[in-house]
This record gives sequence, C-alpha cells and structure tokens, in this order.
Amino acid sequence: MIRFSKMGAREALLFWGLLIFFLFGVPAGRTVQGGGSNDAGFVAALHSITRDELLNHEAILASDELEGREAGTPGNAMAAQYIVSTLEHCGLRPAGTNGFYQPFGEGFHNVIGEIVGSDPSRRNEYIILGAHYDHVGYGTRRNVRDQPGQVHNGADDNASGTSALLEIAQAYTLLPQSPRRTLLFVFFDAEEKGLLGSKHWVAHPTRPIEQCKLMINMDMIGRLRMDRVEMYGWRSAPGLRLVVSRANRSYGFDVEFSWMNRSDSDHAPFFWRSIPVLLLHTGLHEDYHKATDDVDKLNLEGMEQITRWVFQMSYELANADDLPAFRSGVTEESETRRREILEAPPNWRNRVGVSVERYPLPGNDTRPAVLRVSKVLFNSPAAKAGIEPGDWILAVNDRPITEVEDFLSATLLTSDQEIRLTLRSNNGEAPPVEKTVVLDGPPIKLGVQWMKDEAVPNAVMITHVLKGAPADGAGLEPGDYIYSVNGQPVDPDRFEEMIQQTALPVTLEVDHRGRIRVIEVPPAGTKTTSLMPGLDSMWGLRRAESAGSHSFSNWRVGRFATPHPAGKNGFVLDAAYCAS
Repeated sequence: MIRFSKMGAREALLFWGLLIFFLFGVPAGRTVQGGGSNDAGFVAALHSITRDELLNHEAILASDELEGREAGTPGNAMAAQYIVSTLEHCGLRPAGTNGFYQPFGEGFHNVIGEIVGSDPSRRNEYIILGAHYDHVGYGTRRNVRDQPGQVHNGADDNASGTSALLEIAQAYTLLPQSPRRTLLFVFFDAEEKGLLGSKHWVAHPTRPIEQCKLMINMDMIGRLRMDRVEMYGWRSAPGLRLVVSRANRSYGFDVEFSWMNRSDSDHAPFFWRSIPVLLLHTGLHEDYHKATDDVDKLNLEGMEQITRWVFQMSYELANADDLPAFRSGVTEESETRRREILEAPPNWRNRVGVSVERYPLPGNDTRPAVLRVSKVLFNSPAAKAGIEPGDWILAVNDRPITEVEDFLSATLLTSDQEIRLTLRSNNGEAPPVEKTVVLDGPPIKLGVQWMKDEAVPNAVMITHVLKGAPADGAGLEPGDYIYSVNGQPVDPDRFEEMIQQTALPVTLEVDHRGRIRVIEVPPAGTKTTSLMPGLDSMWGLRRAESAGSHSFSNWRVGRFATPHPAGKNGFVLDAAYCAS
C-alpha cells in the first residue's frame, strides 16, 4: 500500500494498540519477586511466549500507521513509546539515562530495561539481550530494494526481533526468582543508519561495560524455513556452542553455525569491544528491504520456537557459575578458514606405504581409470613386497578397486594383518600378478580425522570421514563435534587413546548442526543404531512443547585447547594423531 509523509491520529493508534496488547497480551502488573526457582516456574515462563502475543506486537510495530519506524520520525517515536509502555507494564526497571530512554543523535532513542540478578555475587555481571526496532521508513534509493516512497513496515526487519525481545522480557518477569545475573534488554535505534544505537550504547554504556559478559542479538528471526537458523558469534567465547545445542534439544533447529564475523548488526560494536556475542538470523529473503516485508509473510510458529529457544539459552547462561571470556582467536577466523580445514586433503595413516592416484587410461580402454602407484615409501610394507611406482592396482583381496577412497577403506579398516594386491607392473604393460603385503599397525577403528578447537572445549571436531568406515555408516560428517565416548567427556588430548582403548561398538554423543544425539557405532560392516528412539531422520530431533533439558546452572567452561605452535587460529591439527 502506498503511503506518503502524513501520519494521522497517533494518540488514538497508540491507545488502541496498547489496549489490545494489555487485554490479550502480557498479564497485568508482573514484577520479579524473590523466592526459589523451580522447574514448574521455568516451564510456565517458557510457555508464556506464544505466537499470538508475538502477532499482537507485530500488528502494532509493523503497521502502516507507524510509517516504517525510521529513526528520528514520529512513527519511530511511537514504536519506542509502545516498547516503554510494555516494559513498564511487565515491571522491568528503567536502565536508560532518562528513564527507559537513552537519547542520542538527531532525535534517536535507545530503549533499555533491566531485571536485576538475584545472586549478590553475580548481579553486577550483565547479559545483554538486544534487537533494533527501527526500519527504513519510506526508504531511499540507497536503502531499499524496490521503489522508495512506500511504507516499508519491516515486519521481519526487525519487528520480529523486537517482538521476541518483548516476549522474553515478559517471560523473565514470570519466574519465581530472577536469574543470578542482571539482564539488560536493549532496543536499539538507528541500526539502519549505521548501527548508531549500539555504537552509542557501547561508547556511553548505561551499565559498566567491563561487566558485560555476553550480548545476544536477534535480527530478522521471522522467516524460519526448513527449520534452519543462522548462528553467528558462537566462536567468540569457549563453550557457547554447547549451550546453544543443548537448549536446542527442545526444538531441533538445523543450526548453521557460521564462522563469519558479521559486522552488519548491533552485536558488532560489542564484538569490537571484546565482548562475546551471539546473533540469530533466519536468513535473507525476497522481501528484504521491500515494502512487501509485512506481517502476513511471517512464520509465527517459527518465531515462537526461536523466542523460547533464546529465553532458554539465556536463562542457562544467566545462571551459570562462570561465563567464558572473549576468545581473541575469533578475530582471525572466517568461513574461508573453516572451508580450508574441511576441504584440506586427508592424511590417513599409511598401512601399506604407498601413495596412489586415479589414472585415466588412454585410448579406447573400456575402463575409465585405474589406480596407479605414485610413490613407495622406503622400507615400507609395499617396498618389501616388491611394489614399485607405476604399478597398477587392480584389486584388493580379489575385490576390484578403481577409486582412491575404496583402496584406503580396504587397507585401513581390515583387521587382517595381510592383504593380497592384484597388480600390473610397468605402467600396466606387464600381465597381472598377485603380491602379499604385511600391513603396518592396527586398523583404524572409527575412520575419522579430527582436530581440537578452543571454541568448543572438551570436544573434538571431525574434519574428515573415511568412506565405508564405521563412522561413515553411523552418519558422522565433517564439521560434527563429539562430546563424549561411552558416557565419558572427551579430553581432546586423549581422544586417540580413548578410542584405541575402547572396543567397538562405542557410544558417542555427537553434535550435528546443533542437534545432539547419542549413537552406537558398531564394528565395520554392521548396522548403526541410535540410542535415542523416535527419531524420524538421522539427526531429526523434532520440536517438542516440553521445556526439555534446561538445568545447566552449573555449566562451566572446560580446559582450553592448546594453542597452535604458530599461534594460528588457536587450533591444533596434527595428522600424526588425529586419525582414529
């Protein structure tokens, strides 16, 4: 709908919006009381977050009458007033410089409320939950992707994050006791003008910034598709991924754990000040910065689940005994670095002592390629068996072999001490012969290569999976994390020893894209079973209405991984002991 620069009866709109909200939204007069916290109280607070209340907020914040909430405009001021009225009604304390407001710039206003922590030893530590409430108004040619001059309501960008933050604030007021740490709810203004609100708060904090332990930012969380949520900043402090994934047990989101350090939303100024951050985002879409970003396009069920998820993970962090400090190594990391790790050639232990390559056959040979020996190591089993560079490998134990991965599987996984290789020497010119090779060392058990990652302590990250290995059959993939072996927490320095001392089948707790499951990995050639029944896909933890596992109040950060000898990225990747 085309709108121009005239608003209309603002006071009537605000009265109407607040009346609907108070009648059908937040229960009246909630304040945080002292007293013992219990599971029933947590579940009640969690379930106070509903899609209906999110829709009530959206219907006001993303209405045409607010004219797109551009910072410094009357419509933006109405949105700020609505947020303030809601926080007051919930019983939050003002935490701005002028009540709930923190004025700055050319008529801009951050809106800030707080819930004071219940633990005298932790209440001076702060967790910030943030979302920007401004949008682009009528737009200009520089900030919209369609025709300027129309109202751009920004239902997803970012009335969705603003509505979620209001619901989370309300939920915290319903707890029997506030969490141990103090929570700051910051609604940033002028994000669309260059992160001005968050930059101003960081430069002029209303609470001691050195006591800010974590910032969680929600920006565009209203278009959940295929259960996929993008998560940024999780590498900024050790252990954040585990908290995120364990809270996800109740919801089963497919989490895109990105290594990118995004600088285009309000978490960035906190990140630049070495404060750990998390950013949740459901991805760009066709309506981004267009007038069609309206309420009817939102996935309200998805918004409800994401909002509950953020409430749950923030609750665990606010009640933890200790919170991790900022990881300086995160500033050197990127998606490019992640791809380099996962796409690097694997370096499997060599039981034969040869390097092989796939060799295309010339001429009209019906076979597309063979395996050719490119190198024979000195004094290796292959050298002792008389194998030479240029030999063609046709079969292992009478099984035809044409792929490098098949050769690796046949030689690395077998428990036999000897194998028979069918060869043609002299670059295939000689007739086939059979040679026996005595293999060096024990077989690989799982068939994975791994690294320890200081962003995820007490775990190992899988970097490569051998085709046909037990790990491959169990569905393990590069990028997965292993948290425990037969119920014992992983010590990255002892993981190789843990696996070698454990007979298959072995039980692993595995994190695949934020979905944690426990699987049993049997010996090679037998079927893998999941120890978590009722899953309708390999990793498919379906969403549940229950609160799930939320009792992580004693979560502590484990021992950090040893830095890389060269100081690069804080990783240790040593192929000599990273294959299991």
